[in-house]
Amino acid sequence: MSQESLDDTIKFRAGPLKEAANELDAVHLGGINISELGREGLTEMLRRAMTDDDKIAIYERYSAGDISEDAARVLLGEEFDLLQEDTEAFREATETDTSDYLV
Repeated sequence: MSQESLDDTIKFRAGPLKEAANELDAVHLGGINISELGREGLTEMLRRAMTDDDKIAIYERYSAGDISEDAARVLLGEEFDLLQEDTEAFREATETDTSDYLV
């Protein structure tokens, strides 16, 4: 499971994005939190880029212990809890004794 620091930095050439963010920070009353905007924007773009197959693969990698719950939650958002509930319901259904229904 990945145990990378929460202080890791993602760097990219921002060019006009940085200029635009700095301009908004300068004119917006109280300024803006550019880092928070970056985190939220990246999170949203990651989720948008994912297909249903990607989501299943991410949940399987989480279940296998290959990625952290935090990373899985970032990628899956609310669907993380829904997938957990579905997985648990399926597990319970497969463990239910159905011998009483046999004729």
